[in-house]
Parts: sequence; C-alpha cells; structure tokens
Amino acid sequence: MNQKAWLWLIWMLCPVFAISYHYGPGQLWLARDLIGERIQAAGELAVAAQARQDAAYLVQLDVIKARRDAFLAGVDWQSQSEDPLALKVLEQEQRQSEAYSEASQSWEEVTVTYSEAIDQMLESLQSAGNGPQTLASKDQYLLESLRWAEARAMVRRGVVLNGVDQVRALLDIRVSERELLVPVSGSQQGQGVGGESRERLPVDAIREELAAAQYIGARLLREEGRAPEIWKPVANSARQQYRYLAERDLKMSSQGNSMEVETTGSEIRQTAVERGSVESGDSGVLSRVERIQRNLEQVLNLEQSSSEQLEGVPLPRQAPMARRPGDGEPGERPGKSPGRGELQDGPPGEGAGIPGPFGSGW
Repeated sequence: MNQKAWLWLIWMLCPVFAISYHYGPGQLWLARDLIGERIQAAGELAVAAQARQDAAYLVQLDVIKARRDAFLAGVDWQSQSEDPLALKVLEQEQRQSEAYSEASQSWEEVTVTYSEAIDQMLESLQSAGNGPQTLASKDQYLLESLRWAEARAMVRRGVVLNGVDQVRALLDIRVSERELLVPVSGSQQGQGVGGESRERLPVDAIREELAAAQYIGARLLREEGRAPEIWKPVANSARQQYRYLAERDLKMSSQGNSMEVETTGSEIRQTAVERGSVESGDSGVLSRVERIQRNLEQVLNLEQSSSEQLEGVPLPRQAPMARRPGDGEPGERPGKSPGRGELQDGPPGEGAGIPGPFGSGW
C-alpha cells in the first residue's frame, strides 16, 4: 500500500476515532464539566443558606431573651397573652419560625444540588467502567467530599437522622476503603499524621461531624417530647464518638504530639460553633482538644438536664429548629445504614490532614 493510500485510510478512520472519543473519555470530561457547574452552584446556594441560618440563630437568641424577661417579670407568656412582654415573646417566636423556615428551604436547595452532582458523578464513573473500589484518589476525594457536604446540608435543612445515616455511611466507607485506595504521593500532595494523605477527608473530622449531627438529632427528639428510650441512644452515640476523640487526643498529647488537625490558614483555630461543635453560645476561640472536651460536656448536659433547664439553652448555631417530615424514627435504623455506597467492616480509623474543600463542623 502506497503512502497516498495510507493517508486516505487514516482520513477515513478519523470519524471513527472521533466518535469513539466522544462516547468514551469525551463523555467523562463533559460529565466533569457538568459536575463542576453543579458544585459551583451548590457553593453559591450554601453561602446564601448560611446567611439565613445565621440570621435565624440570632432570632432564636431574641426569643430566649424575651422569654427570660417575661419569666423574671412574673408573666406567663402562654396564659397572659395580652401582656406586653407576652406579646413580645409571641412576636419573636413568629419571626423565629419564619427565619428557620427560610433557612430550611435554602438548605434544601443546597442538598438537591449536591445530590445532582453526586448522581452525575456516579453515572459518569459507571459509564467509564469505574466502581467505588477502583477510583483514583482524586475521584474518591471528590465523591466523599460531595457526600460530606450533602449530609451537612441535610442536617441543616431538618432531615437530621437521614443526614446522620449519610455521615455514618461515609465514616464506614472511609475506614473500610482506606487501604484499598490508590495512594497519593507524599511528595506531591503531602501526608498527614499517620501517613494519611491530605487528599482524603480525615476520619477524625468525619467522626466529629457525626457526633455533632447525633447531638442535634437527640436534642430535637427531646424538644419533640419523645421518650428517653428514643432520644437517649442517639445522644449516647454522640457521647461515645466524642469520648473516643477525647481519649485519643489525651493519649497523643501525653506522647508529646500536636493535637491540632493539620489545616490551612484560619482553619487551624475556629470558634466552637463553627467547627464540629455543639456548644451554641460560646463565641470564644477553642483549640481542637478544648472543643472536643466542651462538646463531650454538652452531650452529658443534654442527658442530665431537665426540660426546664434546656429551655434557656439555644440550639447549636447550625441546627434546624425542628426535624422535617419524612426524617423517620431512630428505632427504624439498623446499626449500619446504606447511605450512598457499599459499606464494609474495617478497623477503627484515625484521621489527620486537611478537612476537605467544604470545611468541617457546624
């Protein structure tokens, strides 16, 4: 075959190569562009939702103050509805209801957008022949970060127990898949304590997120007037997670290791209500060790305080005012929930590194 014939053959095969690329790697690249657009949209929606969440929290503090003023004045705002102080309470409660409703709707939009991004990514990876156990580290990191962000938005919108399931599933996956993932070179990406790549969400941060979500779930269940056998197991799970983290911190501290999770810039030290904390009224700056210990104390207070004592304690800053319909019952949930991925048994995990692109905590 002469040179001219070879050129004609190559020319005729070009459409075949183009079609193969379009329905092969080209589809994956296109899917990544769409995923990126959804992630950007979710981030923008989350900023607006957080602003509404912060505003609702401030209104909640106004409600507590109005109730306290009425109590100190000897006014029963529930029975003496015509009293000016009682009217003030009712007015603030109406504002609170509207503010938290707006925040919940905003977080629902965030949840839906992240869910679309996850579904798009799973679909594109499946079409490319990649399963959850064969993902490259960058794809695994993105997928678990999306699940992380979706779960946090679920809790904020009021689907708290479902959000707990999602974080627990992510923790189980993170622990069980830890040794199966393609490692990232430490010289390229850096590694955290214990050899864990910074490309992965730290297990301790996920565990802390789970504990905070469980505390919120237990607090809301108690606000609903549920029996102790309903809300106490949820609170007990949160206490166990915080105790595990606290005991591990003390052990490592006694060995002379730094207990601050490796982060970047301002993420090293944050306020208790911003990062993995259930403490709702503390505006001071706490270290990670102090934050974990404070959160453990708050869970113990929830279990030991009376209903009257809890009335003056605001819900955590990132908590919804109530659970939304369809969140289910704690008793309906097995020990391991399906979440969005296959769960496997594995050894207890110990994490380090950066907390991920969406940050950590409440």
